[in-house]
Amino acid sequence: MNYLFEQSEALQFQLTHIGNQAGWQNSTLFNHADPSTVAALLETAAEFVNEHLVPLAASADRSGCSLQNGQVKLPNGTAAAYNTWVELGFPGLGLPTSIDGLGLPRAALCATQELCDGANLALGMLFINLRCAALALLQSATADQQARWLPSLVAGTLASTIVISEPQAGSDVGRIRTSAEPQADGSYLLSGSKIWISYADHDATPNILHLVLARLPDSEIGSRGLSLFAVPKLLNDQANGVAVQRLEHKMGLHASPTCVVEFNQACGELIGEAGKGLAALFVMMNAMRLAVAVQGAAVANAATLHAWHYAAERPQGGHPLAPAVPILQHLDVQRQLLEMTAHSELARALALRTAALLDQAEDLQASAQVQAAQLQQLAEFILPIAKTSNAETGFAVANSAIQVMGGYGYTSDYPVERMARDIRVTAIYEGTSGIQALDLQKRKLMADQGQCFAHLVSLINADLSEGSSPFTAHWPSVQQLLQARVSTLLSLNKQEATLADGGAYALLQLCALALHCWNGHSLYCAATAPTPHQQRLRAALHYFAGSVSTSANLWAQRASQEIPQF
Repeated sequence: MNYLFEQSEALQFQLTHIGNQAGWQNSTLFNHADPSTVAALLETAAEFVNEHLVPLAASADRSGCSLQNGQVKLPNGTAAAYNTWVELGFPGLGLPTSIDGLGLPRAALCATQELCDGANLALGMLFINLRCAALALLQSATADQQARWLPSLVAGTLASTIVISEPQAGSDVGRIRTSAEPQADGSYLLSGSKIWISYADHDATPNILHLVLARLPDSEIGSRGLSLFAVPKLLNDQANGVAVQRLEHKMGLHASPTCVVEFNQACGELIGEAGKGLAALFVMMNAMRLAVAVQGAAVANAATLHAWHYAAERPQGGHPLAPAVPILQHLDVQRQLLEMTAHSELARALALRTAALLDQAEDLQASAQVQAAQLQQLAEFILPIAKTSNAETGFAVANSAIQVMGGYGYTSDYPVERMARDIRVTAIYEGTSGIQALDLQKRKLMADQGQCFAHLVSLINADLSEGSSPFTAHWPSVQQLLQARVSTLLSLNKQEATLADGGAYALLQLCALALHCWNGHSLYCAATAPTPHQQRLRAALHYFAGSVSTSANLWAQRASQEIPQF
C-alpha cells in the first residue's frame, strides 16, 4: 500500500507555512510557481511514483544491479521508469529557465523529491546526481562547455556522476592521487582509481558525464591542489578509458550501483580554474546536502505513514474472549507513532526551511544583495544541521516503524525494512555526521564570530513572539544554553578550540533542537483545522515539545564535556 495522497497533503501544508509559498507570488524568479501549478506538479509526481516507483522498489531491491562485460545493468524496469520521469519533464524542475529548465523554487523541488525518495530512494539518487552536476557546470563551466552538456542534462538524455573518493582518500580529499596530464590540444588525460561512485555506469542513458576531482602535475599538496574535470564515458561515441572494476556489496541501496572506477588515460576537460576544484564543486555540494536532508525526511515520513496505517489495521491484544483490538489503541504504540510523526514532520520542515532561505537569497540577488548574502549565509549555516539531523532521523524513524510493525516490519512483506537499510548511508556520504559537525562549528559559527548564529536566534525570537505553542515555554532555555556554548567557543584560543572539536556533534544537535523549536512553533500554530493530519500533527508536536528542555540540557552538557584520552 502507498499513502501518497496523505503525503502530498502534508507537503502542501508545509509549503504554505514553512516553504514560503505565498512569497513566490511577489518573486521575480518564482512568480510562475502559483499554488495551482505546484499542486498539479505534486499530483503528477504522486501518479508517477504510484505507477512506476512503488512497484519497482521491491523487485529492484531483490534483483540488484549486475556488472556484465564491463557494463552495469540496472534492475529490470529501471530504465523505463527513468525514461518516463524524463518524458514528464522532471529533470528540469530545479534548473533555471536560462538553460531551459522549469525554474521552480527549491522548496517545490524538495516536495517532489520527497515523494520520489519516499517510495524508491535508490532510483532517486540518479535524479539528484543529474541536477547537481548541471548546477556545478552552470556555475563554473565555460560557455562552450555549457552549450555542449547542459541541454542534454536538462533533457535527461545525459546522466552525470560526482567522482571524488579514492581508496586512501575518502573524506580526506587532500590525499587524492588521480592525475590529470595536460595535452597540447587543451584537454587532459586522467588516470587513477575512484571508489564509492554512485551510478558510475548504467543503461538508463546512452552517455554519462563524470565530474572528477584530480591533481595536475606539480600541483600544491592537499586539497588546494585539486582541479575539477568533466570526463564523458563515451567520447565521439567511443570508449574513453573509463572502466568499472566492480560493484560494491552493500547493506542497502541494492538497486543503485556503487562502483569502483578506473580512469586509464581518460580524456577530460578542465572545469573552472586549475587548483580550484573544490570551489567549483561548492554549489554542487550545497545542493547535495539539501538533497540528503530531503532523503531523510522522505524516508521518515513514508515510514511513519506505513506504521500508522498498519497500527490501525493490525488486531492484537485485549480480552481473549473479545475481538482483538487494533494495536493503535495501545498506549505504547501511540507513543511511538507520536514520536515518529513529530520527528518526520520536523525533518520535512527543516529541509523546506533551508530550501526556502536559499530561494529567497537567489530571488533577492539582483535587487538586494546585502540581504541576499545574509540569507545565503544563514541557509549555509543550517545546511550541515539539516543534512545530519535528517539523515539520522530517517534511519531512526524507519527503525521505529519496524518496531511498531513487529515481526512483519522485519520482513520484506513491507517496505520499512528496505527503507532502514537504504537510508542508513545518508549519514555517511556527502560528509559524515562528524565532518558536518566540524564544518558547522569551525567554518560556520566560529569563522564569523557567531554573527550568523545571532541572526538565526533573532529570527527565531521574532517568530516565537507571535502566537503560542508548546515550544514557547521551552525556547528560552534552549536559547540560553546555545548562547552560553557559543560564547565559550568564541573565547577559546587555538589549542583550546582544537580540544573543543569533541563537542561539535553535540553542538550540532543543540542547534537542531533550536531549529525544531522554530519550525515546530510555526507548524503547531498553523495546524488549527479539524483534519486528521493537522490534529495528529498538533498532538505529536505537543508530545515532542515536552522533552525539548531535557534534551537541550543533555546536548549542552555533552558539547562542553571533555573527551577522555585513551
